[in-house]
Amino acid sequence: MEIEEVSIPEIKDNEMLIRMLVCGTCLSEYPDWKNGDSMGQILGHEPVGIVEKTGAGINKFKPGDRVTGLFRNCFAEYTVSTEDMALPVPEKLTDEEAIGEPWSCLVSGADRTTVNIGDTAAVVGCGYMGLGFIQLLRLKGAAKIIAVDVREESLELAKKYGADEVYLPDGLPGKYIVDEWNDEMFIRGVDVVAEVTGGAAGLELAGKMVRPHGVLSVVGFHQSGGRREIDMKLWNWKAITVINAHERRSWRQMEFMRQALAMFENHKIDVKPMMKHEYALSEINRAFREMKEKPEGYIKGYIRIGK
Repeated sequence: MEIEEVSIPEIKDNEMLIRMLVCGTCLSEYPDWKNGDSMGQILGHEPVGIVEKTGAGINKFKPGDRVTGLFRNCFAEYTVSTEDMALPVPEKLTDEEAIGEPWSCLVSGADRTTVNIGDTAAVVGCGYMGLGFIQLLRLKGAAKIIAVDVREESLELAKKYGADEVYLPDGLPGKYIVDEWNDEMFIRGVDVVAEVTGGAAGLELAGKMVRPHGVLSVVGFHQSGGRREIDMKLWNWKAITVINAHERRSWRQMEFMRQALAMFENHKIDVKPMMKHEYALSEINRAFREMKEKPEGYIKGYIRIGK
């Protein structure tokens, strides 16, 4: 990415001019950054900013209000949002804590994922999104949560956020795998498995972990990295329920984001310790590299744009 001077956006009657404070980095934009697929575009879709100016048709917000939402083009000093795509930020939250967009995805995924009180649940992939999903599974009543990741550091964090057992993929006990027809298939496996890797290997492992008649929730972002192959024979004979845990209706996402902010404000979910890697706008290319490389201690990165 390169930083360029451009004009401050003009707003219409139904729009607000937002002065950006912070914007989270997201792996969904990594392929565009690496391959140069967004030439001439401004990336960034995990915003928190201050309302600078409002159009004549804006009723819910005024200049000075701090907001988050689903507005885009946020790796910039200024961007634009409509009223329905913004939410007020609770006063007690820091800017980085209030980044709501990823949590609109997580809360919608948890809402779509069937979890009964007392279930055993597993999360495959314990990055920022996986650690968030662990907290939501605990709130939904899971009695035991199993975390699986390729990084020992991620597994230690998973324990902190509510996982009862943690494993590297190669160290997963056989009691949590059902990948063939045998006499033990009904006493093995996990009630609910959430795949949060966005990768083929994670999806394959998650499919093996689900018990017969269990639930597989695909939370991971699978829009890059080529096609996915699934073992439909395995999924079929286990009679599992497969959930696409994604929400594409923006008005529903905004409601889930509102719920997430309420949980942050009332200390039901703790995001602040995960927001460890702040970068200046001038460091955005390093931020994208480290989002993929994950230096020691990395969970979630964000760009600090303004005060």
